[in-house]
Amino acid sequence: MRLFFLFLIALPLFGVQDNIFAGFGAGLGTRYQSDFWQQTTKDNSSCVGGTCIGNKTSGAYQGQANNSFFAMLGDEAFFDKYYITGLRIYGSVEYASVTLGNLIPTSVSNQPARDTHFTTITGMKDATTPTIGSVPMQPVPDPQNQLFDNGIWMSYSLNLDFFLNLPIDNLVQLFWSKMPFFKLGVYAGGGVEYSALISHSWQNQTIGKNEKFYASGSGFFVNLGGSIYIGRHNRINVGLKIPYYSLNAQNWYDFGDPDPWKQQLLRQNFDITRNKEWRISYVYLF
Repeated sequence: MRLFFLFLIALPLFGVQDNIFAGFGAGLGTRYQSDFWQQTTKDNSSCVGGTCIGNKTSGAYQGQANNSFFAMLGDEAFFDKYYITGLRIYGSVEYASVTLGNLIPTSVSNQPARDTHFTTITGMKDATTPTIGSVPMQPVPDPQNQLFDNGIWMSYSLNLDFFLNLPIDNLVQLFWSKMPFFKLGVYAGGGVEYSALISHSWQNQTIGKNEKFYASGSGFFVNLGGSIYIGRHNRINVGLKIPYYSLNAQNWYDFGDPDPWKQQLLRQNFDITRNKEWRISYVYLF
């Protein structure tokens, strides 16, 4: 890893032409898949292993394809005098509004509880003598029909792309010497990024409360696409970003009876993945 970062720092030394660049762009929309489950537990010695396990319900949500916007800053090096081969390294910041969408009816499942009851203190006979009784595990309902539509997705990434250009201008200059700088090329690469999904308010129907939501995750992605160089300072990219990671959120709530002897713990889990997205961007090379 140390050698890799030294290589990136020394990147300009490998090129016959080196340019710092900045750019911005937009994603044309991608869908979000959210896998959700919830389950109750209770720490109690009357159950196997000291933990009582209630029923588990799960389902999946299909989010809408909202557009994204991003900005980038980096360095690009060409490895030959005709600007055919090279690579670019750049950082980017991305913003998108997110709608996690509707429950997919066929995805709903309900796993029966392993433990239906547990034994605990249910009251007091007098000031010093407790009453011991059986308390049922609180069942969790099916997942709610809709999740929030006010999410904000933020990503911070480091990209490394290799590119190959067709030197159209050099070919035309064999017949017309005034042909300006013009290249068509393709690129392939990828990178790593950290992402977070935030909602400042969503209605959690299982607990009947308005909640804040935060999910995060990191991983790698692939970039594929093509570029057009119009003059020495302008580049337009059209490409595809394919992420290979998911975001996760886990929340725990007191659930059921407010009496601490009878009260149970509700765990809710979200795994959120983002599909591939077509993107277009403009870059200015200094």
